[in-house]
Amino acid sequence: MSGTAALAVDFRWTLGYGQGTLEANIENGAGSTFSIYCPAGSDDKTPGMFITVARIKPQVKEIVTAQIIIDGKNHPFLLDGSQFKAAGRQNQWDFRELVNALAASNQKSFVVEFPKYQTQETFSLLDVRKTLGTAKKTIIRECDDGT
Repeated sequence: MSGTAALAVDFRWTLGYGQGTLEANIENGAGSTFSIYCPAGSDDKTPGMFITVARIKPQVKEIVTAQIIIDGKNHPFLLDGSQFKAAGRQNQWDFRELVNALAASNQKSFVVEFPKYQTQETFSLLDVRKTLGTAKKTIIRECDDGT
């Protein structure tokens, strides 16, 4: 099966598709990545995100708090290692709000804080609106049941 690799380039958001999953990615200068995905072509259509930080190595199944700060507003998520799956009504709502906040931001960057590890990562918002889409036309629309 062939697909387009979704590799972050020049600290801009990129979009890719492979094996039934649409993915938006950004990488920062430290090599950390932030990815939003929608497995619309899979049986399990639960959208989610991965946040991978080079200097943080969570244990398997370790719960990690990530506070995503966009335009001064905190969007907290509990990651299972480096992944968040938007399963359930509240998680879907919070995730949809995050995607919309990223796409609507007029700032140049956003921050992800990891309180447990006393560290943070900054990611660019360059091309985020074009990559994620806006309002009802975000990349997670095919995975989002609207609950």
